[in-house]
Amino acid sequence: MFRSALARITSARPLALQPFGRRWHQVGPNSARPGMVLDLKGEPQIVVSKDHGGTGRGQAVIKITLKHAVTGAKSVERFRNSDSLEVMLMVQNKYQYLYADGGTAYLMNMNTFEELSMDMSTFEGGKEKLAFLEDGMEVTVQSLEPEPGPISWRLPARHQFKVKTVEDRVAKEKGATYLPATLENGARVQVPDFVKPGDSIIVNLEDIAYVSRA
Repeated sequence: MFRSALARITSARPLALQPFGRRWHQVGPNSARPGMVLDLKGEPQIVVSKDHGGTGRGQAVIKITLKHAVTGAKSVERFRNSDSLEVMLMVQNKYQYLYADGGTAYLMNMNTFEELSMDMSTFEGGKEKLAFLEDGMEVTVQSLEPEPGPISWRLPARHQFKVKTVEDRVAKEKGATYLPATLENGARVQVPDFVKPGDSIIVNLEDIAYVSRA
């Protein structure tokens, strides 16, 4: 159940939902990208995806899937190339993932050591990327300034993992062959056939791809 799209900070003052943030700059719909926060009709909306959805009255129409930064409700809006979108000020801070309890993740600011609790529904990347989350991992928390504060968090771009098992294939193709591997945290990734159990590897977590041995 979606309990809150906002973080709860220990001893924080009551959350004020207005204003939602300072306007930062304007972009056209073609420049909108996932993770960007837009001010639409006074509401903070996070861009989830973008699609060129044909034409409308002779002009190209761009469909943008959005998620409300506070409620988590999803919607689809259509824009023309000539439209302007207000981008809200987004601040990114480094935190350390401590542990999860039920539907809540507990993080620690690596500069102030302040503890922050985030609803698991605010994690960016879905179940596939969540499988790579490890205790002590550095994560990025995104906040809208000055309000409503932390709204989402995500994995680092790259991280080092230890390989637990690698599946064997009877027949190997010529050239580089990739095999399914299971990491010590249970996540799975394709690795070159020279990677063995016990090896430490670097994984690109943006597209879940092997990068190199550590």
